[in-house]
Parts: sequence; structure tokens; C-alpha cells
Amino acid sequence: MSDKSRNILDAAERVEFFLIWQTRNCEPNCLIRSNCLTANKNNIERLNQAGIVSASAEGAGKSGTRSKVAYAEDMENDIRMVAKTAKTIKTKFPDFQNTFILPRGDLSYDDITAHTESFIADAAAHNDKFSLYALNQQFFTELGAKLTGFRTSSQNQADGKRTKVGATAEQEAALKETLVTIKELDRALKNHYRNNPQKFAEWQTASRIRRRSESDAPEPEPNNNG
Repeated sequence: MSDKSRNILDAAERVEFFLIWQTRNCEPNCLIRSNCLTANKNNIERLNQAGIVSASAEGAGKSGTRSKVAYAEDMENDIRMVAKTAKTIKTKFPDFQNTFILPRGDLSYDDITAHTESFIADAAAHNDKFSLYALNQQFFTELGAKLTGFRTSSQNQADGKRTKVGATAEQEAALKETLVTIKELDRALKNHYRNNPQKFAEWQTASRIRRRSESDAPEPEPNNNG
């Protein structure tokens, strides 16, 4: 949640405490305040829920990205090992049809997944030859599991991004509703407390929205003139 969003949420929570306190102390009620108390509470719940969903989605997306990268690195190392081994097999078995060839240079994710899939499929007919060089069926089974893990991680990454976009949109909508509610309350309560300077000031304090986080405020410079 951004500083701006957090500051608006903080103001909404202070407003809720103020309204509840006034109600408990038998302050005269007004229709707009009663309606806005419910609206403000709903806004707080929406903002908190959107923040939770957004944080969870961001975490899932980052986790998916880390896993995706790790799986890709493992698969690339494995298929390069298969390609080198296939060259060795070709020298020992001239009739061996070497389909385990990788392009020069860096491999994209699409390159890695495509060659991993084809190497696994083609290796089934040459299990005896690859087993001579310690690349047995178990190796290719594990390589297949890495491919599945990569695709699952990619999906988790995409799901996380999509969910975060939706949560951000919901948060923005809730922020707008919160500002509208506070503005309506501000007008009503300033009118209501027009002859009560103490309550008027208390309301202004409760409803004030900070423009920046206090931690961002610059440190006061020391006075070296005295």
C-alpha cells in the first residue's frame, strides 16, 4: 500500500473512532453522519481487504518469478549436458541420429522449454545409450518434473500479476469512495460543530489526511547562528 493510500486509510480509521466516540457520548445525531458511519466502515474494510489481496498477489508473483528462474536455469544446464553427451554418443555410435542439438548463444525461456520437451521425447528411444553416460531414465523423468515446475511457476507468476492489477483497481475505487465519504462528513460536522470550537478542532484533527508520511519529513537543520 502506498503512502497516499495508507494516509487516507489512517484518516478513515480516525474518523470511525471519532464518530463511534461521539455516539457513545450521546452527541446529537444527524442523518448524514449516521449514513456516512456505515459507508466509512465499509470503505475501511474494502481498503484493508484490497491491501491484503494485493500484498498476497505480489508475494505469489515474486515467488513464482524466483521459482521460474530457478527451474529455467536447471533445465538449461540439463539440456546442455544432454546435447554434449549426444555428441559423445555420436562418435561411439555412428548410426545414432543426433536430434539433441541446441542453437548457439543464449536460450530464451521458449527455447529452453521447447528443447527440454523434445529432448525428453527423443531420449526414450536411446535410453540405453544415454545410460552409458549416467543419464538414465530417472534423469529424464526429473527433467520432466522441472519442466512441469517451470510451467506451474509461470502460471503462478501470471496469476499473481493479474490478481494484483485487480486489487489495485479495487483499492483505487475504495480510496475515491473514502474521500467522498470524508468530504460529506466534513461539511456536515463542520456545520454541526460551528458553535463548538473544541469539537470543531477535534473533528479537523480526526479527518485530516496527511499529504506525506511523517518519516519522509525532512530533519530540521541545526541553528548554528546562536
